[in-house]
Amino acid sequence: MELSVDAKNAALQGIADKLNEGTNSVLSLFIGETLAAEIALLNPAQESITNAVMTFKVPPKVLAIASGVLTSAKVLAADGTLIAELDVATEVTLDKSQVYQGGYVTLTALTMGI
Repeated sequence: MELSVDAKNAALQGIADKLNEGTNSVLSLFIGETLAAEIALLNPAQESITNAVMTFKVPPKVLAIASGVLTSAKVLAADGTLIAELDVATEVTLDKSQVYQGGYVTLTALTMGI
């Protein structure tokens, strides 16, 4: 199956609608299997949806609870349901390449594409 850009945008809007239900959804960042930081996403979560890419609003910085290079990220709905696993290398952009326990984790860009 190959989807048109309009169909991909509609699918991303459905994901955004799920993320915007209830209290804030969460971006969980991991170093291997260790949770490094949890960032509450803004509501509404999306800044825009165009050309099969959802660009998120950038949430405030948080403190890291582990140190290292991030390896994976998960987007969870407010009820804890897994919505997506993101590629840290291409979809999650931080202000520095490594996080440090007790230091700030500052997300500078977050996108999700289909």
